[in-house]
Amino acid sequence: MVIYALKPWASDVVMLVQTVFKRLNMVASGKMFVANSLPGSVLVMFTWNPLFYVIDQARGFAFINYQPCNSDPLYPLYFSLGLLMIGFIGEYYTRQRASSSWLAKI
Repeated sequence: MVIYALKPWASDVVMLVQTVFKRLNMVASGKMFVANSLPGSVLVMFTWNPLFYVIDQARGFAFINYQPCNSDPLYPLYFSLGLLMIGFIGEYYTRQRASSSWLAKI
């Protein structure tokens, strides 16, 4: 929602940010390594990512002997709700002030 709200204002920049975010999320999501095996100094670099928490919790549900020690199941929910609210506010603001002709190509 946040990216959707920003797209009419700076579409080229938003597309670039969206691509960078997707690539960064792939590396920092925790798919390539197990969170419980990471040292604390490395774990700090991944704690910002809610997808990291979701993947760690999913491993806990999928594998019997895996206990997710480093992730809180409510963090992704709170993070998503916060971004959703910011996105709704931005989308409301954009609908009030942006023109549909801004994105028209000649």
